[in-house]
Amino acid sequence: MLVVRTDERQCQLPALRMEAFERRGDILIGGLFPLHHQTSSDAVAITFTIPPNPTYCHMSMRRQQPLPKDTAGTVNGRHPSRRAVFSSCAQISYFATGPVADDGSQFRSFFRTVPSNRLQALGLARLVTHFAWLWVGLLTTDSEYGRQGIEIVQEEIVRQGACVAFSELLDKPPDVGNVERVVRRVAGSKSQVIVTFCGSEAQPLLLLLHSQGVTGKVWLCSEAMSHITFYRNRQALLMLSGSLAISPRKRPVPGLRDFVVRLHPSTSPEDIFIQEFWGEVFHCWWDAGSEEGENNSSHSCTGKENLGDGRNSFVGMMGFGLSFNVHNAVYAIAHALQDMAQEEPRGLKRTEGGLLHYLRKVRFKNKVGEEVSFDQHGDPPALFDVLNTRYPSMKKFQAVPVGQIAFSPSQGEELKVDDSAIMWAGGNTQVPVSVCTPSCPMGHHKTQRLDMATCCFDCVPCASGEISNQTDSSACSRCPEDQWPGVGQTQCVPKRELFLHFHEPLGAGLASASICGSLLPVLILSLFVTHRATPLVRANSRELSYLLLSGLALSFLCCLPFLGRPTPRSCLWRQAAFGLTFALCLSCILAKTAMVVAAFRATSPGNPAKLWLGSRTPRAVVLLGCLPQLLLCASWLANSPPTPGRDFHSIPHAISFFCDEGSPSAFWGMLAYLSVLAALSLAGAFLARNLPDAFNEAWLICFSLLGCLGVWLAFIPAYLTSRAWYTAATEAFAILASSSALLCGMFFPKCYILLWHPELNTRRFLMRRETHASA
Repeated sequence: MLVVRTDERQCQLPALRMEAFERRGDILIGGLFPLHHQTSSDAVAITFTIPPNPTYCHMSMRRQQPLPKDTAGTVNGRHPSRRAVFSSCAQISYFATGPVADDGSQFRSFFRTVPSNRLQALGLARLVTHFAWLWVGLLTTDSEYGRQGIEIVQEEIVRQGACVAFSELLDKPPDVGNVERVVRRVAGSKSQVIVTFCGSEAQPLLLLLHSQGVTGKVWLCSEAMSHITFYRNRQALLMLSGSLAISPRKRPVPGLRDFVVRLHPSTSPEDIFIQEFWGEVFHCWWDAGSEEGENNSSHSCTGKENLGDGRNSFVGMMGFGLSFNVHNAVYAIAHALQDMAQEEPRGLKRTEGGLLHYLRKVRFKNKVGEEVSFDQHGDPPALFDVLNTRYPSMKKFQAVPVGQIAFSPSQGEELKVDDSAIMWAGGNTQVPVSVCTPSCPMGHHKTQRLDMATCCFDCVPCASGEISNQTDSSACSRCPEDQWPGVGQTQCVPKRELFLHFHEPLGAGLASASICGSLLPVLILSLFVTHRATPLVRANSRELSYLLLSGLALSFLCCLPFLGRPTPRSCLWRQAAFGLTFALCLSCILAKTAMVVAAFRATSPGNPAKLWLGSRTPRAVVLLGCLPQLLLCASWLANSPPTPGRDFHSIPHAISFFCDEGSPSAFWGMLAYLSVLAALSLAGAFLARNLPDAFNEAWLICFSLLGCLGVWLAFIPAYLTSRAWYTAATEAFAILASSSALLCGMFFPKCYILLWHPELNTRRFLMRRETHASA
């Protein structure tokens, strides 16, 4: 129907000769239902100068679509963009699904009770997301329906993080070259999932893929391809076995079947289509006025035929389910009119623009309890069935419901799929994987390949100190400072704590050496006390020997605070204890040296050195030698005391515990003062090396101090190049070595005489060199 309007004068082109069925009432709702799929006309091109010839309709569409289209209010077609649209008239369609109708600015008066292709495309995209398919192929027909639907699918899956492996168009009708090119693309792709927006035109593609042995693909089919039974070829059905399809849920109108089976030409004479319908169903002609042979029948109808006898296929056709959309459309208008009448008492006399307002707000439940309403696009709540296509035998093809997808303006989207009920290609029950690159395992991260989609990447192990505790990580995360990656770099574990453990070999060895070393001076002291009256012990101040042995015993024990986890107490006292005890030892040696030199000088008559041979001199030397060290350590502990510290970086996989000395100047000042004491003692002993005693203690002092100084000279570079807990081990070893050097050099020769050669422990033997020199 075509209407032409001008501003001042109106002219109307006579309509085609089409019969209509009408029942009078207070309110008329118009509906257009194409009931024939063949027309004939000898009309020529319309010139608008003469009326066109009439068009005649032939062949009922009963076998294809009993109620293919519905319009409530005004003209409606399957594709409103291809028809004249009266923007002020309410139009409700049950079969117009194209996304072109989603343009709200162009089709403000358009509504529908069938889900649009937009929602269908969103449903396909939701299935892709649900099964975590990341590498997907797209296939559609070269049509407005296919292109618009596949564009929505592509946009949605890309937004959800998936990638498009390929996007191909199938010519309509299929072209051999086009099909072969698409087959090469499908066969060469690693994508195991192909989303299709096409119908029967895909059959040549499926047959060619089957002939080339391309199997295992999952086809995600739109509604146009969900009626897969139109593929009569077994190979095509085999290719689709184990795939998924979505289809709008179809329900029968309650009571419609009973109403239809009660129809009879004699009881509905006002129905101008009932006689033609009767003749199509029972293959007869109704009366002599009918054109014989129009429905390929040669006998007249008797009127005794029964629609409900079960011998005709009409009442079992799937088209009855589609008629429910017509039912919802009529009731939507009825509810909108009722709302308008209740809110506006004069609303029925107003223009149809008022009805549009109430149609947009209409909301009710139909006879089966489903909600009917319209969103901003004029679309109703959509409910799609998810069908699993199976071909378990050579004779029967099945489309088994395994879920549903619901779209509602009030409740949003809802996807329910029973994954365990799906039988995939090859009879598998495990969801197939479709990715460009296999998932990166934990402990790795993705790096994008150049000039490739985001779903194509390389897996690279995490760097040192980093982990990845999930698959397909885009980046690795660094462990906290006190943790380190475990095996496989999948989780952070506490770092190993490094210090001189008592139960580890190094710590145990140093602790044993410290304890044993401290016992040796005690044993030697007891030996000296036992032989205190002998000339060897009495020589050169036995009190200094007792004090020196006590200091060496404490010096050995000073190694223990360097072992174990550093604590504030151990850090505070270990350096001070070592510095003071070692200063005591060196002060005793210095006093011994001074006594030896004074004794040598006092042999000359009138030499004032005799004044230094009293008992107070050694005590004064020891006190004066220890006092500066005591003041230095006290100032150190008071102003910048050592504290425990942790080193996280020297050894990446461990935490090194150490003592922060606080003031490096104080530490090196302490060692420098000990070096001064050792140097003074060594200088004095060197001057007294030629004393006339057979047992010259000056030589013992020289050797012991040389050994001690050698240890500390080696300690300095080792200490400076060590880090964290290694410095504690270095200093502990230096303490043990230097204490051992002093103990061995000063007392082992004397112990040798006391234990194994007591006959040499006589004044005569000690003065033998002097006697020989006098002779």
